[in-house]
Order: sequence, then C-alpha cells, then structure tokens
Amino acid sequence: MYRILQSYLTNRYFRTKYREAYSSLRQILPGVPQGSVLGPLLYLIYTADLPTLANSTTATFANDTAILTLHEDSTMAAHRLQMHLNKIQSWLKTWRMKANEAKSVQVTFTLNKMTCPPVKLNRQTR
Repeated sequence: MYRILQSYLTNRYFRTKYREAYSSLRQILPGVPQGSVLGPLLYLIYTADLPTLANSTTATFANDTAILTLHEDSTMAAHRLQMHLNKIQSWLKTWRMKANEAKSVQVTFTLNKMTCPPVKLNRQTR
C-alpha cells in the first residue's frame, strides 16, 4: 500500500503550452493530481486532525472550512472564533499548509446593532 501511494504522489511533472511553444518540465512536489479519484480521500485523511473547540462548530466541504461560534455577546463570540483560528493557524503551520486569506471572510449574524469585533487570520483582519 505504501509503495502504491508513493508512486501516486512522487515523480510527477508538468509543463505549459502557449501557442506552439512548450515550457521545460518542472517537478510537482506538493499535493495530489488534480481531478483524481483518490485525491479527496487523501485530503480527508490528511486533515482529519484539524483542531476543534468545544464552543465552536467546524464544517468542511472539499477543501473549504467554516467555523461557527455562538454567544449572546458579540465580543465573546469573536473571541471564541479568534481562539479557534489561532489553533488552526498553528496546525496549518505544523502541516505546511496555507489558508487563502483572500477567500476568508467573517460573517456575523446578530439582532444587535453593535458591530462584532473583527478576527484575524495570519495577522490579516477578516
């Protein structure tokens, strides 16, 4: 099984074509082949230990992740969310993965007119 997975993930190359010209071959080091059947399963195994917290809910679909925190006080909800994001940031660093800050947003649902304090992902306000 190890050798099958190793052959699936190593010695992969790509090149680009523009009109009639081809680039030189470049080795692909991280990731799995795009569109592969095994790719999503390997991703789920790789991310199975994504940090969770008791006072928040984590939902994933493919490589998208949503974190939900609830509290009557929007400051406390933002604090809980920030704690969870800090754990995930540490986990991402450990496993050499990166979050796409440009695609990350904080959405607040509230009946209060007070604004919810912003949270940060990799030192960038969401």
